[in-house]
Amino acid sequence: QMCISDRTDTPLDSESFPWLTGREMTVAGVALIALRVNYVGELGWELHAPMEHLPALYDALWEQGEPFGIANFGLYAVNSLRMEKGYRGWGAELTNEVTMLDADMERFIRFDKPDFIGRQATLDQQAQGLAMKLVYFQVDSTDSDVRGGEPVFVGDTCIGVTTSGAWGHGVGQGLGFAYVDPPNADPGCSFHIELLGESCPATVLAEPVYDPGNERLRA
Repeated sequence: QMCISDRTDTPLDSESFPWLTGREMTVAGVALIALRVNYVGELGWELHAPMEHLPALYDALWEQGEPFGIANFGLYAVNSLRMEKGYRGWGAELTNEVTMLDADMERFIRFDKPDFIGRQATLDQQAQGLAMKLVYFQVDSTDSDVRGGEPVFVGDTCIGVTTSGAWGHGVGQGLGFAYVDPPNADPGCSFHIELLGESCPATVLAEPVYDPGNERLRA
């Protein structure tokens, strides 16, 4: 927040710029769209600017952030952080082969709004029941992490497959997502995951292991 606030005249406090909102604004002389969302579970913004202005924007924010210890980080760090928050990933948990109900995202559907594409199909699936469901789990891994595509077992029966995972460095736990059969999808359910030939016990979680109430995002 410090890096942006000294480079713009737009108020950035939570009352003026709440979580999950967007603004057209200017940062370091660059007109852009700022979204108060992020993929790592902390207070922050996504800045969407024209490609030709990104180097100047990056340099300005880097200069402003150096006194605060600003640093670059890569996709492995982002993946670890988003797993701690239980954020689904496009192409892994979310694809055009699964529905909102399969992905356990029913809370984002407003069935009371006027008709929308997919409404009736979703209601039909809701009435018929699911063939599979996404779960978020903690796994007792040793020297390898969930990558996606590993089989999930209860006893000798394969009940699903992982979609992605990572070691949560902030919480010190192995974490992952998997699609499993509904009887094994409730919080507290346990199963085993094959990681490089090792059978690792896992437990379905009810909520993100890091900041489940989104307090840091709303700060």
